[in-house]
Amino acid sequence: MSGADGPLVGHHVVRAGGSTVHVRAVAATCENAQQPPLVLVHQSPLSSRRFEPLLAELASWTSALAPDTPGYGDSPRLADETSVEDLAATLWGAVDECAPGAVRLLGRATGAVLAAQMAASRPQRVQHLVLHGVPLYTPQEAASRLRDFAPPYVPDDDGSHLGWIWRRLRAEYPWAPPALVTSFVADYLAAGPDFATAYRAMWRFDLDTALRRIEEGGIRTTLIAGGRDRIGFMHERARARITWADEHVLPEATDFVAEQDPAGFARLLGEVFATRGASR
Repeated sequence: MSGADGPLVGHHVVRAGGSTVHVRAVAATCENAQQPPLVLVHQSPLSSRRFEPLLAELASWTSALAPDTPGYGDSPRLADETSVEDLAATLWGAVDECAPGAVRLLGRATGAVLAAQMAASRPQRVQHLVLHGVPLYTPQEAASRLRDFAPPYVPDDDGSHLGWIWRRLRAEYPWAPPALVTSFVADYLAAGPDFATAYRAMWRFDLDTALRRIEEGGIRTTLIAGGRDRIGFMHERARARITWADEHVLPEATDFVAEQDPAGFARLLGEVFATRGASR
Protein backbone atom coordinates (compact mmCIF):
# COMPACT_ATOMS: atom_id res chain seq x y z
CA MET A 1 0.00 0.00 0.00
CA SER A 2 1.01 3.62 -0.25
CA GLY A 3 0.18 6.97 1.24
CA ALA A 4 -1.14 6.98 4.82
CA ASP A 5 -1.16 3.18 4.94
CA GLY A 6 2.42 2.61 3.81
CA PRO A 7 5.37 4.01 1.90
CA LEU A 8 4.56 6.90 -0.40
CA VAL A 9 5.02 6.08 -4.08
CA GLY A 10 6.10 9.38 -5.58
CA HIS A 11 5.42 10.60 -9.09
CA HIS A 12 8.09 12.62 -10.88
CA VAL A 13 8.60 14.02 -14.35
CA VAL A 14 12.26 14.24 -15.32
CA ARG A 15 14.09 15.43 -18.40
CA ALA A 16 15.73 12.74 -20.50
CA GLY A 17 17.56 14.01 -23.54
CA GLY A 18 15.10 16.00 -25.62
CA SER A 19 12.05 14.45 -23.94
CA THR A 20 10.51 13.93 -20.52
CA VAL A 21 9.80 10.71 -18.64
CA HIS A 22 7.28 10.06 -15.89
CA VAL A 23 8.74 8.00 -13.03
CA ARG A 24 7.17 6.29 -10.04
CA ALA A 25 9.64 5.97 -7.17
CA VAL A 26 10.01 5.04 -3.52
CA ALA A 27 12.74 5.76 -1.02
CA ALA A 28 13.86 2.99 1.31
CA THR A 29 12.20 3.21 4.72
CA CYS A 30 14.92 1.31 6.61
CA GLU A 31 18.29 2.53 7.83
CA ASN A 32 20.26 -0.38 6.34
CA ALA A 33 18.71 -0.31 2.86
CA GLN A 34 20.17 -2.56 0.21
CA GLN A 35 22.15 -0.76 -2.46
CA PRO A 36 22.17 0.04 -5.29
CA PRO A 37 18.57 1.07 -6.10
CA LEU A 38 16.35 -1.11 -8.27
CA VAL A 39 14.99 0.09 -11.63
CA LEU A 40 11.82 -1.60 -12.92
CA VAL A 41 11.00 -1.56 -16.65
CA HIS A 42 7.41 -2.46 -17.51
CA GLN A 43 5.93 -4.42 -20.39
CA SER A 44 4.12 -2.82 -23.31
CA PRO A 45 1.61 -1.45 -24.02
CA LEU A 46 1.08 -0.98 -20.29
CA SER A 47 2.82 1.35 -17.83
CA SER A 48 4.70 1.57 -14.55
CA ARG A 49 1.27 1.51 -12.90
CA ARG A 50 1.78 -2.28 -12.95
CA PHE A 51 4.66 -1.89 -10.48
CA GLU A 52 3.00 0.45 -7.97
CA PRO A 53 2.05 -2.26 -5.44
CA LEU A 54 5.54 -3.78 -5.75
CA LEU A 55 7.24 -0.42 -5.22
CA ALA A 56 5.47 0.00 -1.89
CA GLU A 57 6.72 -3.42 -0.78
CA LEU A 58 10.28 -2.86 -2.00
CA ALA A 59 10.61 0.27 0.13
CA SER A 60 11.09 -1.91 3.21
CA TRP A 61 14.58 -2.81 2.00
CA THR A 62 15.61 -0.74 -1.04
CA SER A 63 14.95 2.41 -3.00
CA ALA A 64 13.31 1.72 -6.35
CA LEU A 65 12.01 3.53 -9.39
CA ALA A 66 9.80 2.58 -12.33
CA PRO A 67 9.78 4.86 -15.38
CA ASP A 68 7.01 4.91 -17.95
CA THR A 69 8.60 3.87 -21.24
CA PRO A 70 8.33 6.68 -23.82
CA GLY A 71 4.92 6.45 -25.47
CA TYR A 72 3.28 4.71 -22.51
CA GLY A 73 1.71 5.81 -19.26
CA ASP A 74 2.48 9.49 -18.76
CA SER A 75 5.69 9.58 -20.85
CA PRO A 76 5.33 11.16 -24.32
CA ARG A 77 6.39 9.06 -27.28
CA LEU A 78 9.68 9.79 -29.01
CA ALA A 79 8.38 9.28 -32.56
CA ASP A 80 5.82 7.26 -34.52
CA GLU A 81 8.60 4.76 -35.18
CA THR A 82 11.41 4.33 -32.68
CA SER A 83 14.04 1.76 -31.72
CA VAL A 84 14.97 -0.23 -28.66
CA GLU A 85 18.27 1.65 -28.63
CA ASP A 86 16.51 5.05 -28.47
CA LEU A 87 14.00 3.88 -25.87
CA ALA A 88 16.77 2.44 -23.69
CA ALA A 89 18.85 5.61 -24.01
CA THR A 90 15.89 7.73 -22.94
CA LEU A 91 15.24 5.45 -19.97
CA TRP A 92 18.89 5.81 -18.97
CA GLY A 93 18.44 9.58 -19.15
CA ALA A 94 15.60 9.31 -16.65
CA VAL A 95 17.58 6.96 -14.40
CA ASP A 96 20.54 9.36 -14.50
CA GLU A 97 18.30 12.08 -13.05
CA CYS A 98 17.01 9.86 -10.24
CA ALA A 99 19.88 7.44 -9.49
CA PRO A 100 23.16 8.48 -11.14
CA GLY A 101 25.28 5.62 -9.80
CA ALA A 102 25.12 1.85 -10.08
CA VAL A 103 21.69 0.22 -10.29
CA ARG A 104 19.99 -3.12 -10.41
CA LEU A 105 17.65 -3.62 -13.37
CA LEU A 106 14.48 -5.66 -13.71
CA GLY A 107 12.59 -5.84 -17.00
CA ARG A 108 9.29 -7.56 -17.66
CA ALA A 109 8.54 -8.93 -21.19
CA THR A 110 9.03 -5.99 -23.59
CA GLY A 111 10.69 -4.30 -20.64
CA ALA A 112 13.13 -7.22 -20.42
CA VAL A 113 14.32 -6.39 -23.94
CA LEU A 114 14.71 -2.72 -23.00
CA ALA A 115 16.52 -3.66 -19.79
CA ALA A 116 18.83 -5.95 -21.75
CA GLN A 117 19.78 -3.11 -24.08
CA MET A 118 20.24 -0.77 -21.12
CA ALA A 119 22.64 -3.27 -19.55
CA ALA A 120 24.44 -3.95 -22.84
CA SER A 121 24.96 -0.24 -23.51
CA ARG A 122 26.19 0.64 -20.00
CA PRO A 123 27.44 -2.56 -18.38
CA GLN A 124 29.51 -0.64 -15.84
CA ARG A 125 26.30 0.78 -14.34
CA VAL A 126 24.43 -2.50 -13.85
CA GLN A 127 25.19 -4.63 -10.81
CA HIS A 128 22.48 -7.23 -11.48
CA LEU A 129 20.03 -7.78 -14.35
CA VAL A 130 16.73 -9.60 -13.75
CA LEU A 131 14.74 -10.64 -16.82
CA HIS A 132 11.15 -11.55 -15.96
CA GLY A 133 9.83 -13.30 -19.04
CA VAL A 134 12.15 -12.90 -22.03
CA PRO A 135 10.37 -12.54 -25.41
CA LEU A 136 12.81 -14.46 -27.60
CA TYR A 137 11.10 -14.54 -31.00
CA THR A 138 12.37 -16.40 -34.01
CA PRO A 139 12.91 -14.22 -37.10
CA GLN A 140 9.81 -15.77 -38.64
CA GLU A 141 7.70 -15.06 -35.56
CA ALA A 142 8.93 -11.46 -35.40
CA ALA A 143 8.15 -10.89 -39.07
CA SER A 144 4.67 -12.33 -38.63
CA ARG A 145 3.99 -10.12 -35.61
CA LEU A 146 5.18 -7.03 -37.45
CA ARG A 147 2.63 -7.74 -40.18
CA ASP A 148 -0.56 -8.09 -38.18
CA PHE A 149 -0.29 -8.66 -34.43
CA ALA A 150 -1.11 -5.20 -33.06
CA PRO A 151 -2.94 -2.96 -35.54
CA PRO A 152 -3.99 0.50 -34.34
CA TYR A 153 -7.56 0.89 -33.19
CA VAL A 154 -9.78 3.63 -34.61
CA PRO A 155 -11.71 5.78 -32.11
CA ASP A 156 -15.43 5.65 -32.91
CA ASP A 157 -18.26 8.00 -31.94
CA ASP A 158 -20.14 5.12 -30.36
CA GLY A 159 -17.16 4.03 -28.26
CA SER A 160 -16.91 0.64 -29.97
CA HIS A 161 -13.12 0.94 -29.90
CA LEU A 162 -13.35 0.54 -26.12
CA GLY A 163 -15.07 -2.79 -26.66
CA TRP A 164 -12.34 -3.79 -29.11
CA ILE A 165 -9.66 -3.09 -26.49
CA TRP A 166 -11.66 -4.96 -23.84
CA ARG A 167 -12.14 -8.02 -26.03
CA ARG A 168 -8.47 -8.06 -27.01
CA LEU A 169 -7.41 -8.00 -23.37
CA ARG A 170 -9.96 -10.61 -22.31
CA ALA A 171 -8.68 -12.92 -25.06
CA GLU A 172 -5.09 -12.45 -23.88
CA TYR A 173 -5.85 -12.76 -20.16
CA PRO A 174 -9.09 -14.75 -19.77
CA TRP A 175 -8.35 -15.36 -16.10
CA ALA A 176 -8.08 -11.65 -15.24
CA PRO A 177 -10.86 -10.14 -13.08
CA PRO A 178 -12.76 -7.14 -14.52
CA ALA A 179 -11.05 -4.60 -12.25
CA LEU A 180 -7.61 -5.65 -13.49
CA VAL A 181 -8.71 -5.61 -17.13
CA THR A 182 -10.15 -2.13 -16.59
CA SER A 183 -6.75 -0.89 -15.43
CA PHE A 184 -5.19 -2.47 -18.54
CA VAL A 185 -7.69 -0.57 -20.69
CA ALA A 186 -6.57 2.68 -19.03
CA ASP A 187 -2.99 1.90 -20.03
CA TYR A 188 -4.04 1.12 -23.61
CA LEU A 189 -5.87 4.44 -23.83
CA ALA A 190 -2.85 6.31 -22.45
CA ALA A 191 -0.71 4.75 -25.20
CA GLY A 192 -3.10 5.98 -27.89
CA PRO A 193 -4.55 4.24 -30.96
CA ASP A 194 -1.13 3.11 -32.21
CA PHE A 195 -0.14 1.33 -29.01
CA ALA A 196 2.47 -0.94 -30.63
CA THR A 197 5.51 1.33 -31.10
CA ALA A 198 7.57 -0.55 -28.50
CA TYR A 199 6.38 -3.88 -29.89
CA ARG A 200 7.61 -2.97 -33.37
CA ALA A 201 10.92 -1.74 -31.98
CA MET A 202 11.33 -5.04 -30.11
CA TRP A 203 10.56 -7.20 -33.15
CA ARG A 204 13.16 -5.31 -35.19
CA PHE A 205 15.83 -5.39 -32.46
CA ASP A 206 18.93 -7.58 -32.45
CA LEU A 207 18.49 -9.01 -28.95
CA ASP A 208 21.16 -11.64 -29.51
CA THR A 209 23.88 -9.00 -29.81
CA ALA A 210 22.73 -7.31 -26.61
CA LEU A 211 22.78 -10.63 -24.76
CA ARG A 212 26.28 -11.34 -26.01
CA ARG A 213 27.47 -7.98 -24.65
CA ILE A 214 25.83 -8.71 -21.32
CA GLU A 215 27.64 -12.03 -21.10
CA GLU A 216 30.95 -10.48 -22.15
CA GLY A 217 30.43 -7.73 -19.56
CA GLY A 218 30.07 -10.29 -16.78
CA ILE A 219 26.75 -8.85 -15.59
CA ARG A 220 25.07 -11.13 -13.11
CA THR A 221 21.78 -12.18 -14.67
CA THR A 222 18.69 -13.87 -13.26
CA LEU A 223 15.72 -15.27 -15.18
CA ILE A 224 12.25 -15.32 -13.61
CA ALA A 225 9.47 -17.30 -15.28
CA GLY A 226 5.85 -17.99 -14.45
CA GLY A 227 3.96 -21.19 -15.12
CA ARG A 228 0.83 -19.24 -16.12
CA ASP A 229 2.66 -16.52 -18.03
CA ARG A 230 1.48 -15.87 -21.63
CA ILE A 231 5.10 -16.06 -22.80
CA GLY A 232 6.08 -18.79 -20.36
CA PHE A 233 6.69 -21.13 -23.29
CA MET A 234 9.67 -18.94 -24.22
CA HIS A 235 11.47 -19.65 -20.97
CA GLU A 236 13.15 -22.73 -22.39
CA ARG A 237 14.47 -20.57 -25.22
CA ALA A 238 15.79 -18.11 -22.66
CA ARG A 239 17.50 -20.86 -20.68
CA ALA A 240 19.14 -22.20 -23.82
CA ARG A 241 20.38 -18.76 -24.89
CA ILE A 242 21.17 -17.08 -21.57
CA THR A 243 23.21 -19.94 -20.18
CA TRP A 244 25.11 -17.87 -17.60
CA ALA A 245 21.93 -16.83 -15.75
CA ASP A 246 20.48 -18.36 -12.63
CA GLU A 247 16.72 -18.87 -12.69
CA HIS A 248 13.57 -18.93 -10.60
CA VAL A 249 10.40 -20.56 -11.91
CA LEU A 250 7.12 -19.71 -10.17
CA PRO A 251 4.66 -22.45 -11.21
CA GLU A 252 1.46 -20.52 -10.45
CA ALA A 253 2.63 -17.05 -11.45
CA THR A 254 0.90 -15.11 -14.21
CA ASP A 255 2.35 -12.22 -16.20
CA PHE A 256 1.32 -9.88 -13.38
CA VAL A 257 2.65 -11.63 -10.30
CA ALA A 258 4.42 -8.41 -9.31
CA GLU A 259 1.06 -6.73 -8.66
CA GLN A 260 -0.99 -9.80 -7.77
CA ASP A 261 1.48 -10.87 -5.06
CA PRO A 262 3.71 -7.85 -4.49
CA ALA A 263 4.87 -8.96 -1.04
CA GLY A 264 5.88 -12.40 -2.32
CA PHE A 265 7.58 -11.00 -5.40
CA ALA A 266 9.47 -8.41 -3.36
CA ARG A 267 10.59 -11.17 -1.01
CA LEU A 268 11.82 -13.23 -3.99
CA LEU A 269 13.80 -10.27 -5.33
CA GLY A 270 15.37 -9.71 -1.93
CA GLU A 271 16.52 -13.32 -1.94
CA VAL A 272 17.78 -13.06 -5.52
CA PHE A 273 19.90 -10.03 -4.75
CA ALA A 274 21.17 -11.46 -1.47
CA THR A 275 22.34 -14.75 -3.02
CA ARG A 276 25.49 -15.22 -5.00
CA GLY A 277 24.70 -16.93 -8.30
CA ALA A 278 26.61 -18.62 -11.04
CA SER A 279 27.07 -15.47 -13.10
CA ARG A 280 30.44 -13.86 -13.14
